[in-house]
Amino acid sequence: MEYFITGIDTDIGKTFVTGGLALACAEKGKVTGVYKPLQSGAIKTEKGFLAPDLEEIKKASKTINTKCSYLLEGEVSPALAARLAGIKIDTDKIKTDFNEFKKNNDIIFVEGAGGLLAPASDNMLFAGLIKLLNIPVIIVTVPFLGRLNHTLLTVHYAKTNNIPIKGIVINRMPVKTDNQATVNFADELKMYTDIPILGVINELTTNTEKDIKVEFEKIIKDIL
Repeated sequence: MEYFITGIDTDIGKTFVTGGLALACAEKGKVTGVYKPLQSGAIKTEKGFLAPDLEEIKKASKTINTKCSYLLEGEVSPALAARLAGIKIDTDKIKTDFNEFKKNNDIIFVEGAGGLLAPASDNMLFAGLIKLLNIPVIIVTVPFLGRLNHTLLTVHYAKTNNIPIKGIVINRMPVKTDNQATVNFADELKMYTDIPILGVINELTTNTEKDIKVEFEKIIKDIL
């Protein structure tokens, strides 16, 4: 099984959700992998570049397999990062790496960057990359004012472009809030789309392995 984790925007917790899903699946005995085709904002070390998103996942569990095809510097889109570095993104390499990675894992979560229309290369958006890999998406959103619009736009684009959607994960739900946009976010979303909500992840004060497992165990039953 393979799923592409996309978001309605950047900085809404895709890496956290990807890691949480992977951790929960690994805990169920599944050989679990996380694949990051393109990582911009790579960390430069004496031994080379590191993928910050994958490093976060490695902190959560040493049993989760990870792979990245392109490590690129700069807090910009992967397409721009590659262009600035004089690197040409080869989508055939990404597809080959992904297919090889599949051989050694029961379940794989592929993490994108930004949303469906974020540039993956000079001639491909992430939506095109998802179609190239031919896997369904899990959409990560957050329950705040204005994000209902972003979520519905993402759903609409995916449907219009024949990208299958497994479901939606609502991340960073405050444990206590009186904000009506937040309190009613899930119900409002259900009114305007038939895409299932896989789960609502509470905003955690501590990201301990135990807390993460508790939050994500209630979601993975629908994706395993």
